[in-house]
Order: sequence, then C-alpha cells, then structure tokens
Amino acid sequence: MQVQKLRVQADEAGLVPAGHYFARLAKGLEEANAKEAARREALDAEDRELEALYRKRSASRANTYADAAMTM
Repeated sequence: MQVQKLRVQADEAGLVPAGHYFARLAKGLEEANAKEAARREALDAEDRELEALYRKRSASRANTYADAAMTM
C-alpha cells in the first residue's frame, strides 16, 4: 500500500476538519483493498489453472509404471 499525505482544505483557523480527513483516508483504503482483492483473485485464478494443468499432466503418466510392472 502506498502512503501519501492527504491535503484537505483548511478552514480560517488553519485546521483541517477531521471528518474530511477520515473520509478521504477511508476512501483511499477502500480503493487499496479493492485493488488488492482484484490482484489476489487474479493470482488465485492463475494458481487454479496451474494446478489443473499439473493434475491433467500427472494423471496421464499415472498408469505408466503400473502397466510396466504387470507385464514382468
């Protein structure tokens, strides 16, 4: 997650309203969470594809040695 300063308009006294600050902070966190969730979903999908490919290829080799043992 990237940290950045939030620059909110100050009032006449130079103070930043806490509600605005926390609202912008929450919005930034929601965006970061959404981006992270999308990234994790893409990685999970890639993992599922790789696992399926591995299982498919290892299943095709599963009976190779069993057949050779029976013929002896």
